[in-house]
Amino acid sequence: MTKETFSIETEVPYYFVNFTGDIRLSALIDIMLLTSEKQLHQADVDSTEMVENNGLGWVVVQYHLDILQMPTLGQKLKVTTQATSYNKYFFYRNFWVEDLDGNVLAKAQSAFVLIDIKERKIVGAADRLDNKFGAEEVNRIQRFNRIKIPDDYDFKQPQHIGYYNIDVNKHVNNSYYFDWMIDTLDTDFIASHRIKSMDIKYEKELNLDSQPVAYAKFDNTNNKSIHWIKDGDVLNVTAQFEWEDK
Repeated sequence: MTKETFSIETEVPYYFVNFTGDIRLSALIDIMLLTSEKQLHQADVDSTEMVENNGLGWVVVQYHLDILQMPTLGQKLKVTTQATSYNKYFFYRNFWVEDLDGNVLAKAQSAFVLIDIKERKIVGAADRLDNKFGAEEVNRIQRFNRIKIPDDYDFKQPQHIGYYNIDVNKHVNNSYYFDWMIDTLDTDFIASHRIKSMDIKYEKELNLDSQPVAYAKFDNTNNKSIHWIKDGDVLNVTAQFEWEDK
């Protein structure tokens, strides 16, 4: 079976960029997710439809993202996604972001699960979908980079959760984590550097009652920053950004 690709074209609006004119990491992720949602909508299994019809929700658990060139204000983009493989619980999906000349600006690998919204438990996904978009059934689990949390931190910042943070799955939309993590960093550093690669693993969802705190630690030797968010003693997410000079 041929793996299907699905693409959209879009333009980076002013409200997607930061003060340097680069698209925010959270907005870049949102554009990629929008592309997959539009493909899923063709089979009536996008996030809204799964919640309304089955009481289930799509949840991303891991990303690996490589950024060759961060998209900028007004730039026209072609965003493509492809469901690559699945096993009993995980669906794996790739993304590409290109300019209209076909130059790859960013590419990502991701892993998704389906959860029962009421029980907040992972359910077997493969048998819930008639259309798997050409993805290959596999027995193996795709491995992503492991992130080790440091023993101490350089930055710490409490975050507020409001109604605008909550999505149809009744938990904090995953793109907000990126804003919270980058918000712990020094503004001058952000202005003079760009993200080269990113790894993130979602451990435990946040909801309206959560009181998250974002932490960050720099590894100056390797030009990396380690980020994690906790709600009390509960670890919610870990991430690692690799940076380079602009």
